[in-house]
Amino acid sequence: MKHKRAATEVRQDVLLALGDPLPSGGKTAGFIKVPYSSNTSAYGFIPVPFVVAGPATGPKALLMAGTYGDEAECQIALAQVARELDPAQLQGQVIILPMTNEPAARAGMRNSPIDNVSLGRSYPGDVFGSPTEVIAQYVERFLMPQCDVVVDVHSGGNSLNYLPCVMTIAHADRTEMNRRLALAFAFGAPLVLISHSFEERNSSGAAKRAGTVRIGTEISGDATISMTLEGVANVLRWAGILKTDEEDKTPEAHGCEVLEVHPENDYVYALSSGMFASAVRLGAVVKTGDCAGYIHDTSRPLAEPDEVHFMSAGKVVCVRPSGHAQRGDCLMHLATDPDRQTAEQITSIERAFWGANQSHSRGKQTPRR
Repeated sequence: MKHKRAATEVRQDVLLALGDPLPSGGKTAGFIKVPYSSNTSAYGFIPVPFVVAGPATGPKALLMAGTYGDEAECQIALAQVARELDPAQLQGQVIILPMTNEPAARAGMRNSPIDNVSLGRSYPGDVFGSPTEVIAQYVERFLMPQCDVVVDVHSGGNSLNYLPCVMTIAHADRTEMNRRLALAFAFGAPLVLISHSFEERNSSGAAKRAGTVRIGTEISGDATISMTLEGVANVLRWAGILKTDEEDKTPEAHGCEVLEVHPENDYVYALSSGMFASAVRLGAVVKTGDCAGYIHDTSRPLAEPDEVHFMSAGKVVCVRPSGHAQRGDCLMHLATDPDRQTAEQITSIERAFWGANQSHSRGKQTPRR
């Protein structure tokens, strides 16, 4: 996204009420005012940072980070995206929320310290609810309906380490699933995970209700910033928002690994409390019954640790760092090869990969053949 900067207008510290229209043209940074009256601030507000770049005409993208406040790397990455975006190179609009759940992000906590609510489980939200529910309602009801694509960037947080990947949620409607896979391929990550999970309370379900299409990412560690910058640029070019030049190439779907995640069997949970030590590494291929790790009761040093075992076979794509674990904590999860129907759908999308020349009416993208 690094281009020679044009003399475009940059506005900062702009305040937007929940119903205010988004600014257009140039680049605008500021805060969305989420009303919050506390014991120390009668007419205060929660300042959710935003950046809007580019013209209101053309396709639009919403980029989100900080859904969980303990995911620092993704917030840093989107802040860098915001700095590097040149409005002169945009033929559509980019909306960036680097700290979507601002109280949680400011505190470095997964949930908001104000209401102890998870933004990732709060959609469709409630304008009369707690601050986190108000943020969810604003994102789903105001921002998402304006956008053609949504990228919800994550980076594992304090309790999980992931293989760098794009995540999308399985959907029974073939057309909807095609849209999700195409956007996932456009990002260009080495791994795409299709999760068979309940989406109605997260940003994927919110995007579906709003009439747009969403993917998430799990990219942490040293690769976070570079991979996120590259992936976001790929999506913006693919969507026709970021202008291309001779050096830019449409990302290829071929070469990435696509796996499925089934929460019923692929997740490994702690059934006792203690100190967890993993027996496998990220990327390992395991069989049903293999040892996943050990939970030690260090208050009883002579007691043998509890062994934790895999309930299915597959590839380890997520591992909890060694340390304290409570009964009910997720310790790791696997991913497996797609079934035949999904594999056929993936192949059809790869053969007719949706390129940058598609129509930008939501739900009407045209594959490039």
